[in-house]
Amino acid sequence: MQTQGTKEIYSALDKVWPDNNIWYSYLHNTIIDFVQSNLKNLLSPESVYLNAGSGGSTYNLHGTCYHVDIAANLIADLPHSYVASVEALPFENAFFDTIICVGSVLNYCSALESISEFARTLKKGGFLVLEFERSQSAELWFSKDFCKYATLQQYSYLGDMHNLWLYSESYIIKLLKEANFNIINKKRIHSLSAIINKFTQNENYAGQFGHYDKFFSAFSYLSAHNTIMLCEKM
Repeated sequence: MQTQGTKEIYSALDKVWPDNNIWYSYLHNTIIDFVQSNLKNLLSPESVYLNAGSGGSTYNLHGTCYHVDIAANLIADLPHSYVASVEALPFENAFFDTIICVGSVLNYCSALESISEFARTLKKGGFLVLEFERSQSAELWFSKDFCKYATLQQYSYLGDMHNLWLYSESYIIKLLKEANFNIINKKRIHSLSAIINKFTQNENYAGQFGHYDKFFSAFSYLSAHNTIMLCEKM
């Protein structure tokens, strides 16, 4: 269920994170910090982990990293790289110790199929870091799509219009639990900034309020645009 045109759009890009945009800079840095701080003590030099929907990103972690992306040009120079969708991973069952799927990769795909593939290819006791864009975002306040399990939305990103599935946090948690994942840690991103963006329609301006996330946690469930989770396969 990959959204239409995704492969063509990303195959034309040189990089997946825009320059000079505070919203995405804050999101990117928060993801990197979450991945590194949560996985640094869980991976060893012998670990094998997957960067699912890699986009060419690396995280300076222990172990051997495999990269999967639908855009060959973004991972062509990386070792252990495979052109494939996260909905149909080209690996054997229980192949990985850890899987990282961030940068809203899940929002271009079927959450059900992707999480099922993560569960299939991850070892028992392995870890999954998953980030996604939420339908509980304040940007959808007062609309019929707010808090829906799944709603197709359109956003401008790096000069192109992208179709993304926004998922409710409750729906993703339901899928994770059905796939025998236990959520160990969770962080919501862009809580106040999503409210600012709702009323200003200025993403770059709103992005500077991301640094207030830690003071806005009490309201984050009904406003945050992104969630990142650390999960363990039971």
